[in-house]
Amino acid sequence: MGEQQVNQLVIATVAGGQAGDVIRTLVEEGFYVTRIDSTSGLLQEATVSLLIGLDRARLPHLLGRLRTLCRPYTRYLPVHLEVTMAEVQPMMIETQVGGATIYVLNVERFEQV
Repeated sequence: MGEQQVNQLVIATVAGGQAGDVIRTLVEEGFYVTRIDSTSGLLQEATVSLLIGLDRARLPHLLGRLRTLCRPYTRYLPVHLEVTMAEVQPMMIETQVGGATIYVLNVERFEQV
């Protein structure tokens, strides 16, 4: 395999349900991706952090693909209330899920051994 120049690291945290398509597309387009599974805070939903090392010249393409593949969407979640001696339909709240949180870091040194 030829040597690749890596001078930036992108950390993209995406929804677990979107991660498979994102990884598959990025690998098909020649990006090297490392997957780290995690759980988000408030909603306790599965998330995936992707570590993507690349040449900064490819950054605009990568960001465009992430914008296309990680669109936020609306979901309704039940609100759990403690009510004694009563049958109550759970209230639903509307929330945005999906999307991506993206960090771009400069890489001072990259070695592959």
